[in-house]
Amino acid sequence: MSHFFFYIIEPISYTLYFIGFLFLFLKIERKLRYLILIAYSLVCTALMIRATIRLDSNTSNTYLYNILYLITSLAFGFYFFEILKNQWKRLVALIAGLSVLIYYFINIKEVYFDSIGFVITSTGIIVLIFLFLDQIMTNVTEEPLFNNFDFWFICVQLMYHLGSFAIFLSYNYYTHRFFSEGSSDSFSRMMGYLWVVHNILLFVGSVITCAGVFWIYYRKKKISQHV
Repeated sequence: MSHFFFYIIEPISYTLYFIGFLFLFLKIERKLRYLILIAYSLVCTALMIRATIRLDSNTSNTYLYNILYLITSLAFGFYFFEILKNQWKRLVALIAGLSVLIYYFINIKEVYFDSIGFVITSTGIIVLIFLFLDQIMTNVTEEPLFNNFDFWFICVQLMYHLGSFAIFLSYNYYTHRFFSEGSSDSFSRMMGYLWVVHNILLFVGSVITCAGVFWIYYRKKKISQHV
């Protein structure tokens, strides 16, 4: 069971995201930003499958996770660039993506899991989320918010990235103590707990996103039948 929560749940989560985004694009609304999310979730699924397969050998999978935070930042930077209307907000989306890209290349030779890369990525995404929520609140429409996929998805991402920020910041702290004070069962155990909590957040987010897509499809189909 621990193997499932440590590793298997990650590719499953990104597969669920892929299914949800693909259904959204094919059945509800064909927009470029959703195509980007489809490609993003597909690449993440492949990375996590590769990271899991690595367990049967002595090779490290750290570089795969370091690539993961980079493509997450770039994909979400593009996504928010598409949905934000204000020019300065779009500039923030561009800066958020480029700053992580620069950080990644500065630390490209990092041989350990780069939790700070995930912290920076989550920080940028959280800022962009609040910019989007500000946009929603200042441009009120008659459409119910829960019929808006972007609002649904972004609320899920707020939950995930707030948790991810706290988890990986703590993970970085315990990693430094692990190496500076020597290996310890207590440090290893705490880092393991943090990893599992993160994976559960990732899985819950993917399930809620899929549920949101199917809810919106059901609502739109029901409304069209009564027109």
